[in-house]
This record gives sequence, structure tokens and C-alpha cells, in this order.
Amino acid sequence: MLDLLEKIGEHWRAVILAVLVHALIAAFIIFGVRLMGESAPHGNEGQEVVQASVINADAVDTSSPAPPAKPEPKTAEPAAPQVDAKAEAQAKAEQAKAADDARQAAKAESDAKADAKAKADSRAAAKARDKAAAQKATEQKAADAKAEKQREAAAEKAAQEKSDRAAQQKAAQQKSQREAAAKEAAVKKAAADKAAEQKSAEQAQAKKAAAAKAAAAQAAKEKAAEDAAEKAAADKAAAAKKAAADKAAAEKKAADAAAAKAAAAKQAREAAAKSDLQKMLQQESAGRQNAANQRALALYVNAIRNKVQGNWIRPPGANNISCNVQVQQIPSGQVTNVRLLGSCGSEAIDRSVKQAIYKSSPLPLPDPRDLFESTINFKFEPDQ
Repeated sequence: MLDLLEKIGEHWRAVILAVLVHALIAAFIIFGVRLMGESAPHGNEGQEVVQASVINADAVDTSSPAPPAKPEPKTAEPAAPQVDAKAEAQAKAEQAKAADDARQAAKAESDAKADAKAKADSRAAAKARDKAAAQKATEQKAADAKAEKQREAAAEKAAQEKSDRAAQQKAAQQKSQREAAAKEAAVKKAAADKAAEQKSAEQAQAKKAAAAKAAAAQAAKEKAAEDAAEKAAADKAAAAKKAAADKAAAEKKAADAAAAKAAAAKQAREAAAKSDLQKMLQQESAGRQNAANQRALALYVNAIRNKVQGNWIRPPGANNISCNVQVQQIPSGQVTNVRLLGSCGSEAIDRSVKQAIYKSSPLPLPDPRDLFESTINFKFEPDQ
């Protein structure tokens, strides 16, 4: 029952037009049969033939869909003993005109059905597009909560738009009902006033054209509104997709920056550790080298001392000799100067020590050579 009411609500123009067309056909049949029934018993000899007034089907607004009109049933013409040929011809012409009007009404109804089907197909396509958009929005919801909120806003907007369209349809239906009432009044007036039939037909034709134009304009307006709504939905979906892509890019950029920062920190830690290790190795190597140098220097000084002591001639009575000596030399070991840093006991002993040093020139050289010192201090202690 609800589906039937919904379909009637969608095609209310067609339903109203169908009711009007059937009412006109029924009025024509009843009125024609009544006139013919009244004239049959008396014949038409010497009397004016009464003709039934037929409302031009073009006066009916066919801009909206209508169900097919049933063919007008042919009324049996009552037998009259004396029938005027002119009246019979006029009655046949009116019947032919009525049949033609019925055909035009059926054609208008068929065109209205086609128009309604096209609109229904357009709405079905729009619904299919809306369904596809909803499917896409649902998938987007699983990826991004923010997009879900945007889709909910879009759904609320769609519901509001649907409510607005329902209100517009209701207003249009009320307007159509008022127009239908006005048309019915015009039809009654045309039936009562035969003299103004032609003028009423012309006015109805003009009104039909205006109504058709208005209906076309309304259809174009509705189509434009639907296109605008579809475009807005598409733009919104594109904006949501772009926002999701921008967010993913920002998150990726932040992740890359964090990874780069972590890598830089790791590299810095590794570099610091490596530098510390190198410093430790250098210090250890320097310590080893320094120790080696100290040992080599001690051997170097001891070699000089031993050579000097080996060349020393002890003076008579010289015992427990001990004194500090400073020797100046060149890189080849040649002694250039000797100075005693304090007496060795006597002048004779001091001279003997100096003579021993000059006699020992050239002095032994260190190994390695970079330990060479131009000034050597050592303790002369031959008795030790």
C-alpha cells in the first residue's frame, strides 16, 4: 500500500490528468446520449437539432504524465423515422472530432508516460550514483575517521535536500490541484456557454502552451538542481579524498623526518663512539710511544754515559765520583760544549771528566733519530 501511495505521489500529475480526461469522456457520453434520447421520440422534422458540446482535448494540460485514455465507446444512434441529413452529418463530424480528441489525449498520455519513465530512469540513475558515492564513503570511513564525519555531514545534507524536495513536490502538488480546480471550473463554464466554445478553445490552447512552457522550465530547473546536487556531492567526495591524501602525505613526511632524525642521531652516536674510540686508541698509542721513547731516551743517555765513562781516566785519589754534566752536540753527535753542573770533587777530576766527554765525540745517536737532543744532561758516576 505504501509503495502504491509513493508511486501515486511521484506521478500525481498523470493521475490528475487521467481523472480529468475520463471525466470529460463520461460527460460527453452522458450528455450526448441524453440529447439523442430527447430528440428520438419526436423526430427532427421541422425542429432544430440539438448538438452536444464537446470540450476540445487540447484545452487539457498534457504537460504532465497521464495514464492511457480509454477509447470513447460509440453510442448507438437511436433510430429516427425522419432524420435530417445535415444534423446527421454534423453529429458524425462531432463524433469524429471526439474520437480525434481521444486519440490526441491518448498520445499526450503516452508522451507523458515516456516523460515520466525518463524522469524515473534519471532518478534511478541518481540513486545508483548516490549508492556508489555512499559505498565509496563507507570505504573511506575505514581509512580515516575524519572522512567518516564528513560523509555523515553529507548524508545529513542529502536528507535535508530530500526533505526540501518533498516540500517542493507538496507545494507543486497543491499548485496543480488549484490549477486542476480552475480547469474544471473552466470546463463547466465552457459546457454551459456554447457560444464561447471557440474562444474558450483558443484560450485553453494558449494556456496549454504556457503550461507546457512552464512545465518544461520546471523540469529544466529540477534537472539543473539535480545536476548541481550531483556536482556538489562529487566535489565533496573529491575534497575528502584530497584531504585524506594530504593527511597521508603529511604523516609520511613526519615519519620520514622522524626516521631521518633517528638515523642522524644514531649516526652522531656512532661517530661520537668512533671518535672516543679513536681518541682512546690514540692516547693508548701515544702512551705506548711515549713509554717507548722514554726507554729509548734512557738507553740513549745511558749509551752516552757509558762511552764517556769508558774514555775517562781516573785521576789519583779520585773515589766516589758523582756530578751532573750538560753536553751540547750537533745532529751528527759531535760535541760542541761541555759544562759541569757542579764540581765533581776537584779541578783535576773536573778536567778529566771534560776530557773524557770530548774524547767520546761523536757521541752515540738515538734510535729512532727523532729522539735526538742537542742538549743532554746526565749524571757522571763512574763508581756506581
